[in-house]
Amino acid sequence: MKKSNDTKQLILFFIITLAWTWGFGFAPVFMGIEGTPLGTFLFYFGGGAPSATALFIVFLTYSKEQRKDYFMRCFSFRYMGIKWLVLIILFFALISVVGIWIGVCLLGYEMPGMNFVHAIAQNPFNLFLILLISVISGPLNEEFGWRGYALDRLFVRYGFTKATLLLGFIWGIWHLAWFFTPGQAQYNLLQDSLFDAVMYIPSVMLFNFAVSYVYIKTKRSILAGALVHMFSNLLGSQILSPYSTEISMTIRCTKIFFCGCLALYCIFSKKFNEEYNGRLHQ
Repeated sequence: MKKSNDTKQLILFFIITLAWTWGFGFAPVFMGIEGTPLGTFLFYFGGGAPSATALFIVFLTYSKEQRKDYFMRCFSFRYMGIKWLVLIILFFALISVVGIWIGVCLLGYEMPGMNFVHAIAQNPFNLFLILLISVISGPLNEEFGWRGYALDRLFVRYGFTKATLLLGFIWGIWHLAWFFTPGQAQYNLLQDSLFDAVMYIPSVMLFNFAVSYVYIKTKRSILAGALVHMFSNLLGSQILSPYSTEISMTIRCTKIFFCGCLALYCIFSKKFNEEYNGRLHQ
């Protein structure tokens, strides 16, 4: 009975999340108010659906001990430690450096403007503002839901690989409204090339292996998953802005390669799968 209830709640979580985000995300487009204060509010209100929906279900259905475990994994640093923070930063810094080197040195694209880097150089305290923006613009709005609520249930039902791919696909199509909202990276992809826009979905599915891998390695730390999400955005796009679509796709292809290699390791590594099975029993 419990497994059946978990499945129903998981399906409900995805239905509410997608309907909420698409409803409010597409509203400015249908109403012709993109870029206005009301349109911007509606768009970003829709973006908070994964975390808000998950928190509602957690408070409604979890026991006291389950809620304690959930929020410990959301906020406690002890599950991941400094080691994984450093590894996460180095991984996405490497992807960006390799992607920029390929784009600028080999393909002749224009160097990213890196306005945030210049702002930090002028005033180091700007780093805290940039980190705050990075936390709000993705991890805070989403990770209480994607990793905090959905991932474990998908693991139990589908196993590591299928669960990671499925959540990555849902995560990718959840961004549909972004493709029709001026100012968003996905909008620029669609304006430049339909192929580039379509490739966004498999790139998110492969990137999700990096999040799932760190999640397992850090004893199911929701905070660690959120930091993977955060530093992927920060080091792969936000801190490089402004940049051309060509550079964006070069970095995205580089990320696909690195995350694809990690995905192969996760799928075929006996050691990792033993560790995953141990976490699953928790």
